[in-house]
Amino acid sequence: MPTGIDTFPPVQRATAAVSGGPAWAERDGNRHAGVLFDRRRLLGGAALAGLAAAGGGPAWAAAVPPETGAAEESIVNVCNFGARGDGRRDNTGAFQKALDAVSAKGGGIVNVPTGNYLFKGHLVLPAQTTLQGVYRAPEAFVRHTGTVLWPTEGHGKADGPAFLTQRGPNVTLRGLAIYYPRQDAKAEEPAPYPWTIRGTTDNLTVLDVALTNPYQGLNLELAGRHYIARVYGQPLLTGLYADQIYDIGRIENIHFWPFWVNWHAPLCRWISRHGTGLRFARSDWEYVFNTFVLGYNVGYHFTKSAHGACNGNFVGLGADASARTAILVEHADPYGLLITNGEFVADQRPDSVGIIVEPSNQGVVCLQNCAFWGPSQHIATLRGTGSASFLGCTFCSWDKHQRGAAAFLLDGAATSISNCVFNHLGSGHVAAQITPRCLSAVITGNTMRAAEFTVKRPAGLSTRRFHIAGNVATED
Repeated sequence: MPTGIDTFPPVQRATAAVSGGPAWAERDGNRHAGVLFDRRRLLGGAALAGLAAAGGGPAWAAAVPPETGAAEESIVNVCNFGARGDGRRDNTGAFQKALDAVSAKGGGIVNVPTGNYLFKGHLVLPAQTTLQGVYRAPEAFVRHTGTVLWPTEGHGKADGPAFLTQRGPNVTLRGLAIYYPRQDAKAEEPAPYPWTIRGTTDNLTVLDVALTNPYQGLNLELAGRHYIARVYGQPLLTGLYADQIYDIGRIENIHFWPFWVNWHAPLCRWISRHGTGLRFARSDWEYVFNTFVLGYNVGYHFTKSAHGACNGNFVGLGADASARTAILVEHADPYGLLITNGEFVADQRPDSVGIIVEPSNQGVVCLQNCAFWGPSQHIATLRGTGSASFLGCTFCSWDKHQRGAAAFLLDGAATSISNCVFNHLGSGHVAAQITPRCLSAVITGNTMRAAEFTVKRPAGLSTRRFHIAGNVATED
């Protein structure tokens, strides 16, 4: 359990089609292998030079100008379009005029000085635009300092238009804080709002942004080649959601933590019952690096949409104080979720578990050099017809009720547990319990500290499906 938390004060796709206009204008149902320049099309032989074909291509596909500094007209101050950061005047129209003006000139930067900018509506971010505040590093506890956007539209509704919606490729948000002033820090549960940032096409970049208290943070549906980096905040229901990502996305250095209300506030208890840090559906070859979430019901949720599930490379994941589970796998792609160097803590609910693989999963889950502690009921419950492997991991503090619960409940998935260390630490001492539904298990070369290495299993297990050997126990 983290300490000291309560000491803080509350506070479409992306390129030009070969013919017929921008690919992000496509809205048919065949988004898997259509007109877009993505990883699949590149492998099929499409050339980069074809993107800016001479006949009929959009203006933003023209060659990049020489690096002699941006033209003066490509960098504007939003205040010159009537914006005021006084926390009282509606800035929706002024910001939209500034964004449209630089987009019409082929792209540019809208600078937003220090101030509190109220919005009664939402913004559309056109192609080739950057909306930029004063921050050059991720900030925390932001309400009134720096460049702060205050949305109010959609109060009480979760399904309206996002506050910031990408409409065209190559859009950047940088150096901003977003704070919902009508959200009540003392409420028992938060007011619903639509998504704060929504990507709808390729090359959405979000850098050095504080999402102080959004109900829903980042929606990356159809936002191929997204780059999300250095985002801090306390999203209340969902921090990030990715789906229909057909070209590789990158997410790094996310920190979702009680930056708005302290650990003992009623809203934090609501988040621990309902909140999800990061959720992934169809995403091809996602890269996620150095992310941390604290106090959510589920830290990392892998599911599927009508378009499929996720595969990718996940390095340096962290989830602390996860009420139900740090990792929930309902669906994984057959190519695998590759999770390395993770630290996972599930200790809020009585039945909390470090990682849960549901009966619905048919894909591959691979964990290496990860640590799980808690206390938790189980380190892992593994079901479904897919596979799960744990290599060189460390497990501590399961069997939180001291009723003989095993670290691993093997109840379906074909499982491999090798070269791992089980730290008894006065709690659980059963390494694994195998049920008749377990498809197969290889449990080899592991160490149990300060207790006998024990595997509970039904009699008569087939040696073709189960291999348990070479496990040892220390005598300390």
